[in-house]
Amino acid sequence: MAKINKEQIEKVAAFIKQLPDSGSGLNFYSFKNKDLLIIASDMYPPLNHPEAINFFFFVCLHQFGFWHGDESGYVKPLVGTIDGNSCKGSDLLWKVCKKAFDKDPLVFGHRHLAKIKPEELFKIFTDDEGLIPFPDLWERLRITRMYGKYFIRNRTSPLKVIKESNKKKEPLGYFLAQMWGLQGENGFNEDKFCKKMLLLAMVLANRPEKFLVVKDDYNWEPIIDYHLMRTALRLGLVDLNDDEYGKNRNRRWVSSRVEQNIRKAVDRAMRRIIKLSGRPMSFVDEKMWNSRRYCPEMDYPDCSKCIFLKVCKHRTELFQPVFRTTAY
Repeated sequence: MAKINKEQIEKVAAFIKQLPDSGSGLNFYSFKNKDLLIIASDMYPPLNHPEAINFFFFVCLHQFGFWHGDESGYVKPLVGTIDGNSCKGSDLLWKVCKKAFDKDPLVFGHRHLAKIKPEELFKIFTDDEGLIPFPDLWERLRITRMYGKYFIRNRTSPLKVIKESNKKKEPLGYFLAQMWGLQGENGFNEDKFCKKMLLLAMVLANRPEKFLVVKDDYNWEPIIDYHLMRTALRLGLVDLNDDEYGKNRNRRWVSSRVEQNIRKAVDRAMRRIIKLSGRPMSFVDEKMWNSRRYCPEMDYPDCSKCIFLKVCKHRTELFQPVFRTTAY
């Protein structure tokens, strides 16, 4: 069974503790390239757009499954072409959804999504070459409709949930509880680690408009997705047993039990790093997230450019658990 490596966790936590606070976390609107501020208009709505919240709920709902597999295991990441440029995974999703948003900002309203037709959804998931070959298109249709019906059934909306949350002493805690606890499934609350839900909260809190005004940072939890699991395993924060190691290194399918054991161990490791480093979840998550640039799925890692170079176990042969889920 996967187990946390306490010695390595303490080592990485001590390193993170001494890192300067760059204040350059993702704001889901713009980014800096050296001293140049670039507006990511091909990925995110303009500031103060009345339909931006619905857009972000929809895109975060679909933040999962950006890879292809075969009968043995993992094959390759999901890749598409936008305006002649190749992009993959989450970036591809943001860009195709932004194109759909530019054509019709109302397309992401929950009432429309509750009864959306297959061809309408598939039109959103279209790049330069046509329909993106998501391996789970019909599952995406199911959770899209489920999501829309959830808000109708509970006589609320994404905007109302945010407004109600901002009135509370613990806006983040209330937001997560509402998204988790209202009647029925909504495409976010099937995952006990709340990956998509926490990502959505981060988007809403980090946008320049500050849609979600977080006053309760202690309610943030680690966002355990496959990038974070891959990073944690390669850093050596979590050790695998021989069977888990063999399947992981060879990118073979694993059972739900194995996947949950690894995910649970990574969650424990991240919580311990946050506690020992004294850094908030958003700070630690940003450092882990940025490391994926130099430790990708398919290309050989460029360790010399990674901030974790001196504290990493360099288990670059390891991967994320290969398991198909709508959770991440």
